[in-house]
Formats: sequence, structure tokens, C-alpha cells
Amino acid sequence: MENKNEIENDEIYEGKSIGPINIALIKYWGKDDEKLITPLNNSISLTLDTKEFYTETSIKITKIKEPKEQKEDIIELTINNEKSKITSRIKEIINQFKLLKPELNKNPYSYIIKSKNTFPIKSGCASSASSMSSLVICINKALKLNLSKDKLSQISRIGSGSACRSIINGISEWIKEGNNNSHAIQLYDKDYWKLNVMLIIVNQNKKEISSSDGMKLSKETSEFFNYRIKFIVDKHIIEIKDSLKNKNFEKFGIVVMKESNNFHAVCRDTFPTINYLNLESEFIIKCVEEINKKENKIICAYTFDAGANAFLIFEQENRDLINNYFEEILFLDNDNNLNDFVKNIKSKKPVNGKFYKKVIFELGDGAY
Repeated sequence: MENKNEIENDEIYEGKSIGPINIALIKYWGKDDEKLITPLNNSISLTLDTKEFYTETSIKITKIKEPKEQKEDIIELTINNEKSKITSRIKEIINQFKLLKPELNKNPYSYIIKSKNTFPIKSGCASSASSMSSLVICINKALKLNLSKDKLSQISRIGSGSACRSIINGISEWIKEGNNNSHAIQLYDKDYWKLNVMLIIVNQNKKEISSSDGMKLSKETSEFFNYRIKFIVDKHIIEIKDSLKNKNFEKFGIVVMKESNNFHAVCRDTFPTINYLNLESEFIIKCVEEINKKENKIICAYTFDAGANAFLIFEQENRDLINNYFEEILFLDNDNNLNDFVKNIKSKKPVNGKFYKKVIFELGDGAY
């Protein structure tokens, strides 16, 4: 007896891809259209390399022979070998590709998606950006559509807003548009300015409030939210673009940190209040401030997305210096050989504070 899900060998599409995380310098926090996932403001981000942290995705799309009882597509998703729920956004990504390849609409198909993350998910490390950008590239490869970066970014946005930036190499800007064409563009190539990003993981657990729910609540209840959109974000965008153009790290660092503070101020002004940062996050902020003070200039900038984990940005020429500071402050228990400056900072560490992992990135390519 023929299996109802038996496939025809000439109707198999397969693809694999890697998706990078990105860290926003100018934050996306608030949708103009909830269905289209279009933003209320432009955002600017750094795409990070995939040497250690990334999402790997594979897909197998197969035609199901015409069983009368199987009229709809079958979609299965596993994340890190565990079966996962199929969200409406994943379905919509598939629908976007079905519009581009009409033959997929003639019969039901099976979509088997396997995703693997090499870092904690849903903890403020941009896993949605890496996973959705990876999925879009994966399907594009499987169907051999050779879509443009603009189109791939547009489709990725439907899965997760910030994913549209993970399609782009180096430094990107997600352009606010009130329609389905909203996508990210490249501002500068990954080699334009030798910036490094240190991610310090202080919380590996799933955050209590998702980014999607958090920004919706902020839009509904924060009195500071509209002020930020109207008076602050565009000013920060002008300042960050000027600092990028001139490779002025002093100006760059100031606006990156002020933008992070401003974003989290909106979260705290939300009702009920949202606090994505924890004691370890606050301690890292103080460390950056003390290091910059000691060096008599800004050589390191912090920024936090919707989570407690810290992203520290610095020029590559200061990589060893910054790395040594945080290796001693956070991860070395023996104080015998530490100078007074580091000892003083360590004395302010949270009791039983946990710092799980430290990873340094260079700027990288978009999903591939």
C-alpha cells in the first residue's frame, strides 16, 4: 500500500545556511505595523562574524503525492534537536517563497527544518536575527531563486525585524518604510573600520518578556516612548553616521552608550516596568566607565539589547588591552598580581555574580 506522504524524487529541494547575530547601535523598539513588522524608526547595526556564535539551518522540501486527506503543507521544525512550535511568522516566510515559486502552490509539500544554535537562545543574544536570516537564505538556496540582498532582507524582516540586518555584511541600516518593502541596506563593508565586539554572557536563561511583547507594551504604556521616537533616535542616527564616516571612536562610543541607556530607560518607563538588565549588567557598565576614565579617553563602549548580556565595542588595536581588563576583572580569582585599579573594580562586583562566557567578534558577512 502506498504511503500517503510518499514523495516524488524529482520534487526534492534541499539547502543549508549559516546566520550571524547582529548588535544594534541604534535600537529598533516599536513597530509601525504589527503584521508587516515594519519599524517606527531606522536602526543601525554591526553584523558579527560566525567563528563561534551562529545559527545553522537545513531544510528539505518534498512534494507529497496527492492524498485526499492531506491537502495542506506539512511543516516540521527542530531547534537543537528538540521539536519546536511552528509560528505564524515561519509560515509567512514560507508563503512569501511560495509566491515567488508558484509550483509550490499546486500540491501540498513537506518542509522539514532543522536549526542549531551555538549560543543561548531568547536571552538577549540576537538569536531571532540569526535564526530567521539563516532560514531565509536556506530556503532561497534550496529553491535556487538567487534573490537579491534587498529581497532576502525584506523576507527576513517578516520572521524577525532585526533579522533583516543579519542579511547584510558589515554595518547596516534598516530603513523605515510603511510598506512591505522595508529592508536593510549596507552602510559600510566589514573591513571598513576594524571594530571588535566582546559579548559577555551573564544570563543564559530565556528572558521573562520577549522583545516582541516588550516593545508592544512600551508603545502602549511608556510616556517616554514617543519622545524617544520624535526627538532622540534621529539625532542619534545623525551622530552615529558622522562618527562612522570619520572613524571617530570617541563620538561613536558616546552615542552608542547613550542610545543603549535611552532604550533601557524606555523599558523602565514601561508599565508594568521592564528591566532587562541585572546586577552583572550594571557592574559591566561601571567597568567600562572606569576603564575609559583610567585611559583618559573612550576606548570601549557598551550596549545592551533586550537582555542582560553585554556587548562591548572597541577598535581592534585595543583588543588585547580590553580583553585583559575583563579577563582579570571577571574571570580571574587570584588577586595577588592585580594592580590597585583592577582590585578596586573587583571589590564592587555583585556577590555571587556570574559571568558565564566571553567571546570576541570581528565584523562579519551576512547570512550565507
